[in-house]
Amino acid sequence: MSQPSYTHLGGLRDIESFQRYLTEHQINIPCDNKLISGESSPLAQPIDIGNIKVGNRIAAQPMEGWDGTPEGRPTELTFRRWERFGASGAKLIWGGEAVAVRHDGRANPNQLLINKHSRDDLSQLRETLVTAHKQATGSDSDLIIGLQLTHSGRYSRPNVHSRPEPKIVYHHPILDSRLGITSDYPVLTDQELKPRRFKTGRKPPGK
Repeated sequence: MSQPSYTHLGGLRDIESFQRYLTEHQINIPCDNKLISGESSPLAQPIDIGNIKVGNRIAAQPMEGWDGTPEGRPTELTFRRWERFGASGAKLIWGGEAVAVRHDGRANPNQLLINKHSRDDLSQLRETLVTAHKQATGSDSDLIIGLQLTHSGRYSRPNVHSRPEPKIVYHHPILDSRLGITSDYPVLTDQELKPRRFKTGRKPPGK
């Protein structure tokens, strides 16, 4: 029995072959015959996200640069990447970085980490991005910057690239087998899953 063949969309190198593919498979995806560039481009038009107007429709997705320090702090390479995100002109910088919420949940030993010790680092990264964006576009009034927070769970490698240190909340028969996790491997406790609270010096409401 022969295997079905599929067209790799990345192999459709021009609009004619793409439109021909759509017609052959009766797929309705309207598209222009000519790429519109400059200020008339659809990508250059603003868009509303909730109550916020974003200056254009170009987005930078979160990256894992793998170039932070073992303590989860940014390096010169990290700052350079964020500067280039800002200078790109994209108005939705969705994170610039995938940042771990705990050391033991890092995907690799060079992933950035968010905690009370890294607040200044993240503030400086953001300021670097905004400054470069202002220089490139003239304004940051329609710029949105986010931060992707992650915990890699069973895929965690926080200390050594070659040494997995999984954190699991349950045993999955397929994933355990694939990753070499034994049936007696410990799962996270309720205490470990409780959110950490940092003292702010403020009293709770009503006290």
